[in-house]
Amino acid sequence: MPKKSQKTKKSNPKQKPKQPFRFNVLDWICIIVGIIISVITIFTDQNHSLAYIIVSIFMLNCGVLETILGVRGRRSNYIFAIICALASINIAWIEQFYGNMVTNLFYIPISIIGFYSWSKHSDKNKNVIARKFTIRQIIVALAIFVVSAIGLNLILQYFGGNSTILDSTTTIMIVYASLLGVFRYREQWLVWLIADAIGLAMWLGTQSPAVIATRAFFMLSSVYGFINWRKLIKKPGK
Repeated sequence: MPKKSQKTKKSNPKQKPKQPFRFNVLDWICIIVGIIISVITIFTDQNHSLAYIIVSIFMLNCGVLETILGVRGRRSNYIFAIICALASINIAWIEQFYGNMVTNLFYIPISIIGFYSWSKHSDKNKNVIARKFTIRQIIVALAIFVVSAIGLNLILQYFGGNSTILDSTTTIMIVYASLLGVFRYREQWLVWLIADAIGLAMWLGTQSPAVIATRAFFMLSSVYGFINWRKLIKKPGK
């Protein structure tokens, strides 16, 4: 009997192999700095309880991993985002930043949606395919933001919150940035930058090294995020 011919798959020489994700030097520096700040916090923070310190350290290191993965366009960032949000809710409640607490509650379901959305719009290397705003979208977003921030400020004042102007402004910005992240817009990083800068000023009053370091890291990483996502927009697909 004649032997059956075996079909061989022809490899496409032009097709680039998948690139596994690896932390780069900058990523490792951020991770190591987070660990160092955690150790310093344990031995120097005498203003808070042990439980507060542990939660703040947990928030810092999860926030570092969340941001690194988000900047690199990896959907796994949302896993650490949920953990970081849970820790932030606890800290915000203690500090009476009720707007920030509600925002982090909102961020948990948003992270689940974002994880699903990014999985549907990623390239072969599992990097998210980014988009950018139009001029019309920017104008509409700014108008809605002003109205929302004013309304939330009045609500927070009614409930006796602290730093209501800063709290309401950052809360609305974080909601905006979260939604822009879910829909893969690069402008999310500009909103995060402003929100984190204001948030840093607000959280300075906590006198917690880990909490302050988290906000400072978020602010600085937003610049890198915007730069890196400009490259992700150039990737093919929708």
